[in-house]
Amino acid sequence: MGKTSLHGMRYINQEGIRVPSVTTIISQTLGWNKNALLAWTKRMMLGGQDSDKVLNEAGDIGTLTHLLIEAHQQGFDVDTKDYSYNQEKAAMKAFAGYLQWYKKVEFKALKNELLLVNEELQVGGTIDCIGRMGEDLVVVDWKTSKYLYAENKLQLAAYTYMFEQAQPKANVAYGLVMRFGKDDGKFHQHVIKREKLETGIEIFKALVKVSQLKSQL
Repeated sequence: MGKTSLHGMRYINQEGIRVPSVTTIISQTLGWNKNALLAWTKRMMLGGQDSDKVLNEAGDIGTLTHLLIEAHQQGFDVDTKDYSYNQEKAAMKAFAGYLQWYKKVEFKALKNELLLVNEELQVGGTIDCIGRMGEDLVVVDWKTSKYLYAENKLQLAAYTYMFEQAQPKANVAYGLVMRFGKDDGKFHQHVIKREKLETGIEIFKALVKVSQLKSQL
């Protein structure tokens, strides 16, 4: 499996119409991190770095890390020929963090890269992993970012809602954001409690409504 496996995802509803993704709705409608992003872009420019290239590099490292994790859980080989040496090195460090975490906890992956389209909200998304921590059913997001952002919680909340709508008998206990350091190989486990997910679901529904109204202006 190669680089394009997690790129270029399209979400099509029952009428054959393309719908926006969860991440698109959040990034284009919320704007909570807008000032932080602008400040980061300014720092990159002042340091002589191309912010777009930095973001693309981080995105490719994240994609490869996802593939390595999925390969570990499903038992297939990852083709890294489309990645640079530095990208592969960073992704392997992050993957080492995943392996440390995996050995320490009672986790069982049930579904990887689960694509969903919600007809009620008219949005699509791909859940990194549905699994069990002990007896608890959890929705998991793998990250290689340095920080946990509010947007990460919203994303998990939206995925939880979409998954439970698609599987009415499912009962997600909590969300799990797992960050794996691409510089130091450390892992950070963030539990998003069910009540936080419920709040996030309400916020996401509001964002969808705003996005739909915005298109009518």
